[in-house]
Amino acid sequence: MDTVIKALLWDYGNVLVGWSPRQFYQTIIHDVARLDYFLENVCSMEWHTLNDAGIGMAENIARRQKEFPEFAREIAMWQSNFGDTLAGEITSSVAILKQIHAQNIPQYCLTNMAEEVEDVCFNPFNLRQYFKDIIVSGAEKCVKPDAKIYEIALSRMGLEANQVFFTDDNPANIAAAANMGFKTHLFKNDGGLEIALKEIGILK
Repeated sequence: MDTVIKALLWDYGNVLVGWSPRQFYQTIIHDVARLDYFLENVCSMEWHTLNDAGIGMAENIARRQKEFPEFAREIAMWQSNFGDTLAGEITSSVAILKQIHAQNIPQYCLTNMAEEVEDVCFNPFNLRQYFKDIIVSGAEKCVKPDAKIYEIALSRMGLEANQVFFTDDNPANIAAAANMGFKTHLFKNDGGLEIALKEIGILK
């Protein structure tokens, strides 16, 4: 007999709310080649992960500005204009979030996010009310797909991995969770999440 799913665990960025640094920076850096260089080599996802890991955005930005002084202004905007990188609610996901909430099934959020921008990311969308708890990597000083942050999430939920349905848009994060026993779904914004939740009897 399959284990009964007792809670949903959501990723935030690009699952519930769109996030696109390019969307913002293309309004600041108009040369496409320069924009590509900036996003691939200066404020790259590898560099940004240090923010998510809780190194401290001010320190991380200052260090990067010394390495790339020609981009000092744009690097500073990574924090000061972080809200401009948000691309709005993913309406299909938010509809599911609200429906599951109405069914009184506990929901949680596990997000790779710098602690300094947590309010910037959450406040405009009023989604906190649907979560029993939110686990932010920057506050925990570790990031997905490190097993430690999943263990923290499970501890805070008071559940075993096989009692939790987890959705994320990053294949590495999904693979790590699946290896720990979570029921998982790789989010692609293609209607698959709704189908997956109906298949396991969570979504009515």
